[in-house]
Amino acid sequence: GQYGTDAVRWWLLREVPRVGDADFTLDRLVSRANDELANGLGNLVNRVVAMIGHYRDGQPPATLAPAPDAEALDQAVTQAPNLIQSALDDFDFRWATAAIWDVVDEANRYINHIRPWELARAERAGSTQARGDLDAVLATLLHACQAIAGHLAPFLPDAAARVAQQCTVSSGGLPAPAPIQRRLIAPGP
Repeated sequence: GQYGTDAVRWWLLREVPRVGDADFTLDRLVSRANDELANGLGNLVNRVVAMIGHYRDGQPPATLAPAPDAEALDQAVTQAPNLIQSALDDFDFRWATAAIWDVVDEANRYINHIRPWELARAERAGSTQARGDLDAVLATLLHACQAIAGHLAPFLPDAAARVAQQCTVSSGGLPAPAPIQRRLIAPGP
């Protein structure tokens, strides 16, 4: 329909409790899709892919060095599979998707905290430390986006496929950033 299956599925997964009812309104569906899928996830993937395009010519850095200050993000990525599995064992889709959303939130928080653009500026000024740190930051963020795509696949196969495609090297580099979820417009009164 007019709002797309991803938006509707996402509302059902995020708002409908395991027992009892959820109040459905189009406004709530639209705002959840916009806040989380368009802004939270879409913006994250867009920023990561654009930074790798801009700072590394679309080539994801191949580094195993730990990224600075990435403990909370690493922990969210590491814990997600077990949290999702135990939530699904209880048929609790809200908890399962919340674990995925932790990764999205931590990755966005991490970008704002670590400020990769400042590392890039220091690298251009000749800092080899900044170069190594930026490689590790970009690799860590790309790995988080790839993990999100994998975890999201059973819940939102279309959006997950778009994330995976954005985060996969083809013909020499990552593709140019493209929207993961278009912003929806709420119906008028």
